[in-house]
Order: sequence, then C-alpha cells, then structure tokens
Amino acid sequence: MAETHEKLEHLSSENGLTRQVTVQMSAEQYERLFFQPTPPRGDLAKRLGNPTLLGVLGFLIPYTTTMMVLMEWRGTDSATSGTGLSGTYFFLGGIAMNIAGICEFILGNTFPFAVFIIYGSHWCNLGYLADPAHNIVGSFKGGATDQAYASSQGVYNVVMTLISFVLFLGSMRTNAPFCLALFCLIFVFSFLAAAEFAIGYATTPEALDHATYLIKIGGGFGFVTALAGWYLAINLALASTGIPSPLPTFDLSHLLFRKSQAATLERGRAEQV
Repeated sequence: MAETHEKLEHLSSENGLTRQVTVQMSAEQYERLFFQPTPPRGDLAKRLGNPTLLGVLGFLIPYTTTMMVLMEWRGTDSATSGTGLSGTYFFLGGIAMNIAGICEFILGNTFPFAVFIIYGSHWCNLGYLADPAHNIVGSFKGGATDQAYASSQGVYNVVMTLISFVLFLGSMRTNAPFCLALFCLIFVFSFLAAAEFAIGYATTPEALDHATYLIKIGGGFGFVTALAGWYLAINLALASTGIPSPLPTFDLSHLLFRKSQAATLERGRAEQV
C-alpha cells in the first residue's frame, strides 16, 4: 500500500463559519508540494527517485558552513577561511546540486531544475575562486582587497541578487519556508555586494571594518535561509521514507493562481483541473 500524508485545508463560508477538510495524498504528491506545484509530464516521477532531497542537502552543507564563516564563528575569518571549504563547494555544492538539477530536468520539473543548476554552478564558481591551485586572487596586484577584484565580485553578487529575486517570485506557489529562504538570499547577496564594493574603495582600517560588518549582516540573513533550508530538509527526509512529519509544509500552491492556470503558464498547454 502506498504511503499517504494528510493535508489540512480550512474552508470559510459566508456566515463566518469554518470547517476543516483532510485530503489524502500519496508520498509523491506530498514531496511535490515543496518545489514544483504543477503536475509532472509522463510517469517518470513514479518510477524514479525524487532528487529534491539531494539538491537541498547539497546546498545546505556548504551554505551553512559558509554563513558561519561570514559571521566569524569560532575563530573563522571571512577573508581566508573560504579556502578551507573549496572542496565542499566543488563536491557537495557543485556536483550534488547539479546532479539533482539534471534529475529534476529529466522528471520535467522546470523550477527546481533551474534553482539547483544555478546555485550549484554558483558553488563551483566559489570553489574555483577559493582553490589555491588556481590562485585567482593572487593574480591581482592587491589580492582580495584589489579594487578590480573586489569590484568584479561586487557586480557578480549584484547579479546573484537579481537571480535570487526572480527565483523568489517563482517560489510563491511552493511553500513558505522555501519562499523565506530565497527571500533572505536576496539580502545575503545584496550585503555581500555592498561589502565587496566597500573593500575595493577602502583606504583605512575603519573602512575595512565597515566592510566586515556588512559581511556579518549578510551572514545573519543567510543564517535565516539556512534555518528554513534545514526545515525543508527534515520534511523531505521524512517524506522520502514515508514517515509522517509533524512539521507543516505551509503549502502556498492554492493561494496564487488556480492550478490549471499555473499549469498552462508553466507547461504551455491547458490542463484539466
């Protein structure tokens, strides 16, 4: 017998009375609430595993450690400790997320495919920059504080801010924790961009201290994203093995657009409700 999960919906009547309806969902339907509210094409989702958990954990491992570095926990240094995480960026952030993204593409899940590939490639980029074998930073005269290098990282973080904003808009039909994670990522990249620009123009120790302060603020927003991500990971891990989760999913798919309308926009064809 297929594992089922319960979804509770509250319906309101004109006289102000409310009633609670319990809807039974299969494990596949329950997992689909997290990142892809529109139905899949074909039956691959029934025959293959769900790659979403791999993508989320592949993101969280390097991300959580990076946010701890940005906030300079337990003696870490935001300017140099990233070098020690280059392997994590490549193999967990880069490879694991890109594998998950390719699997989402095979299953026909457009949105998680884009999310995993974009951020997975972002981790590869960070790993390449932090890897001493490539010595990217050393090729600039002033190192990490060189204006040309710092400004290049600043504009890159500006673009990642825009990417996160676009993905945040798309996540508004998934669930609240995922929305919150992407929303806070907008501020993470915004403050990192501001910090990089400040480093490039810093001429005094006080100016560098201000840039470090901006990085810590970005790390604070990032920590909220990490908490939301681990919340999702717990729900996904339990759903993948059929264990009922006590944590609500905060499904948003019924709040914006009707399901058939969303499917038409995403799939390019009308679908029956």
